[in-house]
This record gives sequence, structure tokens and C-alpha cells, in this order.
Amino acid sequence: MELHIKILGILYLISGILAIFGGIVILVLFAVGGILAGEVRALPILAVIATLLGSLLLTIGVAKLICGWGLLARKKWSRVFAIIMAIIGLINIPFGTALGIYALWVLLRPEAEQLLT
Repeated sequence: MELHIKILGILYLISGILAIFGGIVILVLFAVGGILAGEVRALPILAVIATLLGSLLLTIGVAKLICGWGLLARKKWSRVFAIIMAIIGLINIPFGTALGIYALWVLLRPEAEQLLT
């Protein structure tokens, strides 16, 4: 079970890094796309969309990094936090769903509860 918790922590770190990267890309691409399009009316709409989506991805990415770090450090709070992140991630088809199912399978076992308390 220790190996599964370590793998899960690493997967959350990787997923968090990818989410942060995606958030930064969205912020930059929407801003550059709005400027290159030259449409004055589209610029504010693109800015709002980019800010919302980019901020959401950045927030989720940071949460996943914290979750992954907590699992690798075997912090007591990391089990509950990872279960919450797994449930939220189930709606992100297909990778979030796979990670969520794996996380729930690992973290809902009695052995995981003993290791992370």
C-alpha cells in the first residue's frame, strides 16, 4: 500500500504541474489571440474567459501539488484532501476519472488510513 500512496502522490504532482501549465497557456494564448485578432469588441470577452479558465486551472493545479506533496510526506490531512480532489476529478474525463478512481481505490482501504494517520 505504501507504493500505491507514493505513486498516487507522484500522479497528483504531475497532474498539478500540467494543470498549472495549462492555466498559464490559456492566459497567454487568449491574451495574444485577442490582440492578434484586432477585434476591439472581442478583447474584453476573451480577457474574461481567459481569466476565469486560467485562474480555475491554476487553482486546481496548486491544490493538486499540495495534495501530492501531502501524500508523499504522509501528512494526516492528505488522505481526506486527496479523497475530495479525487471526487472532484471524476468529472474530468478521461484522465481525471482514471486518477479519481485509482485514488479512491487506494485511499478508501483500511491500510491507507493506517499509513496516513
